[in-house]
Amino acid sequence: MTSKSLTETLADLRAKIGEPFKSLSDGVVRRLIDAQSTEHALKPGDKCPVFAMPSADGAIVTSADLLAKGPLVLSFYRGKWCPFCSAELEALHQASGEIRAAGAALAAVTAEVGGRAVEVKRERGFTFDILCDVDNGVALEFGIVFRVTPAMVETFSQRGPKFPEIYGNQSWFLPIPATYIVARDGTIAEAFVNPDFRYRLDPADIVRALRGVA
Repeated sequence: MTSKSLTETLADLRAKIGEPFKSLSDGVVRRLIDAQSTEHALKPGDKCPVFAMPSADGAIVTSADLLAKGPLVLSFYRGKWCPFCSAELEALHQASGEIRAAGAALAAVTAEVGGRAVEVKRERGFTFDILCDVDNGVALEFGIVFRVTPAMVETFSQRGPKFPEIYGNQSWFLPIPATYIVARDGTIAEAFVNPDFRYRLDPADIVRALRGVA
């Protein structure tokens, strides 16, 4: 029996979202689409911003380090509290061997603080880097940061993830989950930036895309 693809797993999760979170999520997505938010995100042909971020393991990892030997798969996610992100991280973990075999490095990026990145990496045995993008600084350079709606702030403050604690600030900003494939010379070769966080780039598509990236 084969395991489900990420695409199938996300479809199952979408069907299970209850209220009030479904309506809140629908509202955020509509606002992002209406604002054409992804138009501000970096696209294929753009240069990947130069960055240095602390890893879950306590090292400082730079874009130059990651690109030193080949292409880079860089995946921005919201946090371990998000079931869609959790499913995506697990799928990337399952595909990490194929990604490495294609000559690429893999790194996930989160703005979470307080040791949450190392917790999820150790608990689930992830072998790829998880980088800590404090205050969404690198995500801002990629053009994928947005402020959540007042309705979501109100609901989450009462019954949901406590963003000020999770992210170490009172800003209530999140990244649009995004996956970038960066060629060794630092040029973005592929970009998946969907304003609907309930959809992600399937690792099978990542592996296929890497075959054409130097």
